[in-house]
Amino acid sequence: MEDDVRSSSSLAKKLGIKPGYVVCLLDAPGQTASVILAVASEGVSFFESVEDAPFDVILFWPRQIQGLKETFARLQTKIVPDGSIWAVMPKKKYTSERGVAFTWEEMQAAGLLTDLVDNKIASVTEEDYGTRFAIRKVLREKYKK
Repeated sequence: MEDDVRSSSSLAKKLGIKPGYVVCLLDAPGQTASVILAVASEGVSFFESVEDAPFDVILFWPRQIQGLKETFARLQTKIVPDGSIWAVMPKKKYTSERGVAFTWEEMQAAGLLTDLVDNKIASVTEEDYGTRFAIRKVLREKYKK
C-alpha cells in the first residue's frame, strides 16, 4: 500500500499536477484517465474539453499524425504561459494493437513546428508514456493574457 501511495504521488509530481491546478484530459482512454485522476492531489480541477481554458496542464492522446501540428498549435493557446502539454502515446510494443501508425519522432517533429519545445519524457502507465511540451521561454510573453 505504501508503495502505491509513493508511486502515485511520484506520477503526479512527474506530470507536474499540483494542488489547485486546472488540468485537461483530452481524449483520454478510460483506464489511463482513472490512473491520473487517482494520483492527483485534492484541489485539482479536471476537464475533458479545452473550451474551459486556460489550463496548467493538458494531457492528450494523439491518434494520427495528420493534423497533429495544428493540434499542438491550438493546444499551446489553451495553457498558461508556463503550463505544459503532455502528448501521451503507447510504448512501442503496444502501438500496432492501439492503431498508432506514427513514431515518437514524427510526433515530436509536429510539436516542434509550433512555439513548443519538448523537455521531458515520463512513463504514465505500464503501456503508455508521455512527452512534455512547453512554450519556449522567449515566446511566453505573447501568451500572457
